[in-house]
Amino acid sequence: EAALGTEEVFLQYQPMIDLSTGKIKGFEALMRWIHGEKGFISPDVFIPLLEDNGMIVKASSWALEEALMALKRIEGKAGYDKELFMSVNFSSRDFAADGFVEGVYDTISKSEVDAEQVHLEITERLLMGQPENAKETLSECQKSGMGISIDDFGTGYSSLSYLHYFPINILKIDRSFVMEMLSKDSSMELVKSMIGLGKNLKMKIIAEGVETIEEAQKLRDLGCDMAQGYYFARPMKEEDVIEFIKENRQIDF
Repeated sequence: EAALGTEEVFLQYQPMIDLSTGKIKGFEALMRWIHGEKGFISPDVFIPLLEDNGMIVKASSWALEEALMALKRIEGKAGYDKELFMSVNFSSRDFAADGFVEGVYDTISKSEVDAEQVHLEITERLLMGQPENAKETLSECQKSGMGISIDDFGTGYSSLSYLHYFPINILKIDRSFVMEMLSKDSSMELVKSMIGLGKNLKMKIIAEGVETIEEAQKLRDLGCDMAQGYYFARPMKEEDVIEFIKENRQIDF
C-alpha cells in the first residue's frame, strides 16, 4: 500500500494511434511494480495478488487519479486541449466496491478532464462474473460520457450476446490474434470478423500488441480504428510521453 506512487509502484502510459491519420488519440495507463529485491514483477502476477488480498480497489483508485492528473499535465505541456483520452483498467473487485461510480466521478471532476476523455477498460471475465452489477455500473458511467472498453476480446467466453447486453463501445483485439494474423489464416479471419462485428455494433476497434509495420498496415486496410504496440511506442513514464507526442504529431507507416 505504501508503495503506490513511489519508485516501486508507478504508472506507465502506452500511446494509442489512429490508424487512418497516424495521430496519437490517447493512452492506456499500465501499473508497474519494480520490487526492491526481486526487480520487475509482471502485472500478470501482481494484479491477481492485489485482487486476492483486497488491495486492488485502493490501487485502482490511485491509478485512475494519477492517470487523469497525468493526462491533464501531458495535454498542457504538449499543446492539446481535451483531445486525448486515458484508458484505465478495472477489476471485478472494483466494480463490486461501494461507491465505485461516485469515486470515479469525483476523480474526474478533481482532475478537470472531461468524462469523454476517460475510458474504463475491463475484461470479459469481469462481465461474466457479475453481469447485473456490471451492467448497471457501466450504464451509469457511459451515460456520463465515459468510454467502456472491453480488453482481451476473443480470449475468454466471447459470447456475442454480451456485446449486445452490456454498454460497451470499444473493442480491443487481443495481441495473441494480432501476433499470428499474418502467418495463420485462422487468426486473420478472426481479426476480420472482430473488426466487422465491432463496426456493425457501432464500436471503435483497437488492436493490441502491434509490433511490425506490416501488421499496422494490414489492420488499417481492414478498417481497424486504432492500435497500440511496440511498433508505435512502448509504455513510457509521463515525461517521456510528453517528449514522444511533441516529436510525433503524426506517425507515418
